Amino acid sequence: MLKKGLIMLLLMLAMLSGCGKKEEIKVFSDLSELNGENMGCMSGSIFDELIAERFPDSQIIYYSSRSELLLGLSSGKIVGFVSDEPVAMMMVKANEGVTYLNEAVGSVDYGICFSSNAKDKLIRFNEYLAKITANGHLEELQKKWIDPEATGRKKADFSLSGENGTLRCVTTPDAAPFSFMADGKFEGYEVELLYEFASEYGYDLEINTVSFDALLTAVAMNKYDIGFNGIFITPERAKSVSFTTPTYSGRDVVMISNGNKAAKSDLFTAIKDSIYKNFIEEDRYLLLLNGALTTIEISLCSIVAGTLFGLLLYILSTRNSLIRNLLDLNQRILAKLPAVVLLMILFYVIFKTSSLNGTIVSIVGFTFIFGNTVYALLKTGVEAVDYGQKEASLALGYGEWLSFFHIILPQALKTIADSYLHEIIALIKNTSIVGYVSVTDVTRASDIIRGRTYDALFPLIVVALLYYLTCSLLIFLIRIPLKAYIERKVKYNDQI
Repeated sequence: MLKKGLIMLLLMLAMLSGCGKKEEIKVFSDLSELNGENMGCMSGSIFDELIAERFPDSQIIYYSSRSELLLGLSSGKIVGFVSDEPVAMMMVKANEGVTYLNEAVGSVDYGICFSSNAKDKLIRFNEYLAKITANGHLEELQKKWIDPEATGRKKADFSLSGENGTLRCVTTPDAAPFSFMADGKFEGYEVELLYEFASEYGYDLEINTVSFDALLTAVAMNKYDIGFNGIFITPERAKSVSFTTPTYSGRDVVMISNGNKAAKSDLFTAIKDSIYKNFIEEDRYLLLLNGALTTIEISLCSIVAGTLFGLLLYILSTRNSLIRNLLDLNQRILAKLPAVVLLMILFYVIFKTSSLNGTIVSIVGFTFIFGNTVYALLKTGVEAVDYGQKEASLALGYGEWLSFFHIILPQALKTIADSYLHEIIALIKNTSIVGYVSVTDVTRASDIIRGRTYDALFPLIVVALLYYLTCSLLIFLIRIPLKAYIERKVKYNDQI
């Protein structure tokens, strides 16, 4: 299994390094030249309005992260994208093939957002901002962090008493220099600003991560007190959350290719460099390893609990037609409902005031989804068993329970075994969405790494390998006892 996975990884990297000739990338020197060309925009940002205003003849192509925007730029699918200048500086430092035009396309105020339940804390934070603005300390922090070298710096050490409670914060740590992770710790301009505030006002800090698409929602729904990520203050966003007075003001610029091509290296040198950059430096492999363990934890718990839940649903459905019809309706609804929607409803609505963390909520959600899938499979499997089997078992003195578990269920499992294993694989792959509910699984860990290195491809290839190995391992572990149970009960020797 591991050998096949490594072969798959090498093949993917080989194809990646030699996948044909790239189109000649256009180089621009003036904003006026970009109108009519394809422009990229990160989903959830406000830059699409700016692009439509400044480049009305351009088509907007949306990407989910900055690393994917850079990939679109390097491949020629887009000729540029808008970014705030502090983040643009970090991208230029990390990628020798890009730059940004000096002429600004807009200006922006950054702020930290507070939930409606934390307005008293917002008032204190604004008081603190006014104080450090007056004494010049805010400017010192800006000089420290708003700089291309910021990712090599560390915040000061703070002792947080927590005597006035805990500030529940959420961020997307892929927006250096405002918020990022280094050596497994949160760093950045806004991180240090919040630590200083918490230290002075007697708070403790609890920082969680979430995808950018869900960040403002998490704060607006009062799941967290504070959200930060170099967030732009806009009238539309201010309708949902309360912003601080601006923590920084900057420019919006357009990222473009500078025409430079990276020096070519052989495949194994490229792999070695990518491994160091993405996983060894700053011990980023620990982030990926912990994410992989979280994925396995959610998957395994959901498989076991979901299977038992599905069996319980089937048993309940046999009691009377009303229960069966309700369960059938529920199963049909869930079959058409995206898993991410259910998870967000559970996390941000049903368990909004609960202390349950995102991992537990994810297990609950996937247990519910998988349980209903198992229920549908059991219905199909039991219907395929000849009714005479039940009549014969009852005639031999078996009761309802013994007849079901020793005669009917094993034969039903033989019919649905392959489908059951396929649904397990689908479940494991679907766990990749848990980043929306503050869980750092293997996919979210990859996003965080890509947000630091701006390498769109290599972390994703490694994540693909990890999912392959996880699916193969769990299927192997489940197939053996499942096959043994069926063969012992049914006395068939077919392969599952």
